[in-house]
This record gives sequence, structure tokens and C-alpha cells, in this order.
Amino acid sequence: MRIPKPVNAALDWAELHFGALAAVVALVVAAGAALALPRLVGLPLAGFVLGTAIGGFLVYARMSRRLARARKENDDLLRENGAMRHRNTVLSSGVITRQSQTTQALLMIPDDEDLDGGGSGGTNRTQSTVQLPELPDGL
Repeated sequence: MRIPKPVNAALDWAELHFGALAAVVALVVAAGAALALPRLVGLPLAGFVLGTAIGGFLVYARMSRRLARARKENDDLLRENGAMRHRNTVLSSGVITRQSQTTQALLMIPDDEDLDGGGSGGTNRTQSTVQLPELPDGL
């Protein structure tokens, strides 16, 4: 026997939210039991219990989406934090030496001592930059 997709989706949803549905059923049973009391007390009590059940379930259903989104964001942040801790542990353990910790974005700039041969009588090497022609003032 095939189960229609909407029915299957409703059953899956009910399975995920079993606790909230059980609380609503318990409150509906309590409201039914309150009807056995004298009319002056039973009807207002049953109405209050049913209102609490319906209102509580609506708030739960509305907040469950927000809570799921917040949990997902929290998991992502914890995963990022773990990755950064692992990276920092690897870097501080000495596996990667300080001289090799350069990235493509940050290139090492040699010191002035390295540019003029270290001051130990080496050849005097200089670096120069290419100069671009200046723009005319009329533009």
C-alpha cells in the first residue's frame, strides 16, 4: 500500500515533534476531564486548558524554525572554531617553521640590510621601481 506524499510528510513532521504533540494531547484530555466538574468551574477550566494547549503548540511550531536556524549557525561557528584551533595547534607545534609561514597575500619584504649586501662588504645591490609617466594637467 502506498502512502500519499502529504500524509507521509505529516507523519514525518509528527515524528520530529512528538513531544509537543504529546503535551497537546495530554492537555486536551485534561480539558475533557475538567468538563466532568460542575459547569461553573468545568467550562472555564476546560477553555483555559485548551487555550494553553493550542497557544503553546503554535508558539512551539513558530519557534522551532528559528531554533533550528540558530542551532545550525551555532554548529557552523563551532566547526570553524575547531578548525582554527587545529590550525593554530599545528602552527605552534613547530611542524611548520616560522620562516615558511608566508602566504600568497603577504609576501616577505627583505630588510634594508639584505638589500645592501648585509653590510659585510658584499656587492651593493639596489632595487628600483618602474616609474610611470605623469598625466598631463589638462585631463
